[in-house]
Amino acid sequence: MYVNFKLGSSIVLNLGNNILRQLSTKANPLFPWNSRITSYFKKGDVKNARRLFDEMPQKNVVTWNCMISGYAKNGMVCEARKVFDLMPSKNIVSWTAMLSGYAKNGRLEEARRLFDAIEDKNVVCWNSLVSGYVSNGRLEEGRALFDVMPVKNDVSFAIMIEGYFHYGITREAKKLFDESLNKSVFLCNAMLAGYSEMGCVEESYGLFVRMCKRDSASWTSMIKCFFRVGDIERARKLFEEMPEKDVVSWTAMIRGYLNYNKIELAQELFNRIPDRDVIAWNSMLVGFVENGKFHEALDLFTRMPVRDIVSWNSILFGYVQQEDMTSVYNFFEEMPRKDETSWNTLICGYLGEEALVLYIQMLQNGFKPNQVTLSTVISVCGVHSIQMFGRGMHNFVVKSGYEIDRMITCSLISMYSRCGFISEAYSVFEKMMNRDTVAWNAMIVAQAYHNSAKEALTLFSRMIQSGSQPDHVTFLVLLTACAHSGLANGENRIDKSLNHSSLVTKAFVVACPYAIKQFSMF
Repeated sequence: MYVNFKLGSSIVLNLGNNILRQLSTKANPLFPWNSRITSYFKKGDVKNARRLFDEMPQKNVVTWNCMISGYAKNGMVCEARKVFDLMPSKNIVSWTAMLSGYAKNGRLEEARRLFDAIEDKNVVCWNSLVSGYVSNGRLEEGRALFDVMPVKNDVSFAIMIEGYFHYGITREAKKLFDESLNKSVFLCNAMLAGYSEMGCVEESYGLFVRMCKRDSASWTSMIKCFFRVGDIERARKLFEEMPEKDVVSWTAMIRGYLNYNKIELAQELFNRIPDRDVIAWNSMLVGFVENGKFHEALDLFTRMPVRDIVSWNSILFGYVQQEDMTSVYNFFEEMPRKDETSWNTLICGYLGEEALVLYIQMLQNGFKPNQVTLSTVISVCGVHSIQMFGRGMHNFVVKSGYEIDRMITCSLISMYSRCGFISEAYSVFEKMMNRDTVAWNAMIVAQAYHNSAKEALTLFSRMIQSGSQPDHVTFLVLLTACAHSGLANGENRIDKSLNHSSLVTKAFVVACPYAIKQFSMF
């Protein structure tokens, strides 16, 4: 039977709005409308959220705040600002929602201007800006703001502690924790989570034992820490000792087992969960996909009582791994809802010019590309020598603030090199703040690609002087370039550098002369 889904969707929306009008005659007339708007935004359905907002017979400040928060959480900060500016009256929640939106989307200068304009700042305002600085890598500015806060709460300390752990500054995190007067369960859990991420198992367990009170998050953080260092038995034992297990702790155990390819143990645990929610199902689903058991993942997907966007995206990624692009596209078309991850997964599955077409469609549908997608599209431009599109991508990268991303920068170097613009490739490379082995290799490959063995060797010398460690890729490219250019002295310089390299790298390079005879890169 043919079903007009667009018509059906319209009927459902109209029916829902009629119900809302009937409900709105009760004590709190706008509550059902505001809840529906929030629900749409959570699903990423921005258009219907806006449609409902425009159709509302009346609005209160909560309605406007829902729109600001919803737009901001979906990355549409400009739309959030338009709503903010149109508000007939604002409260502190309005200002904080807009401030948080700017901060979470990396627009810190605008966030600061808004922060300075707030007359009566509460602790939530301060925390929002501190969090913005910390999460965007501006840790010192975040700490400076934290230090002048008139009032701090547990969240304030947790933001800074998590930031220090994220950037590997464990000592400062511990120092700040010791300075806090209130060692609440919440704050202790922030330390446990940080220790877990860093793999500091003894420090984590020591704090866990000293805690006067623990909640489920405390136990789960400790379990994750044991898994992180590979102590599966202690993780299992602690899990069994938990006084009350929730779905989060069950899921942590399942993911831990799956990370170590203990699929049977994960399945056994999954079957024991008393109340499985969609997160638990998704954990098992993702585990099957990541461990190459796609058929099992498909079977589980068909048995799921409820599926969310994560479920659909997991199977989409599974099809991409199978390199079955017909099934990838067909499944993508079947998806009831698509988000940025869906589009990014689809595009990254294509290596040809189709990726460019899909990228344009993604932008037209209002979704933002991530770093992997941008890198993929830029690489496609290089492979097919589509320099105009590649330059456009470079401009987009700069305007979007992705220029510091190593993956994207290396893709730009490769793209310009393949398109014949070695000077532009070199310019991108020189602007990089922190160059690791991958970045140096990208530029050395670019020079070798243009038969510039001398320039490649010069870069190699700079690489050694910078302290970056060459790997087998570096040596293979250099030896091949020297072989093609007849630079015997260049090979001697490479041999000397091998004295400081690993045994594996040395063994690899010894085999290179034989491989080079069979292998031509240029």
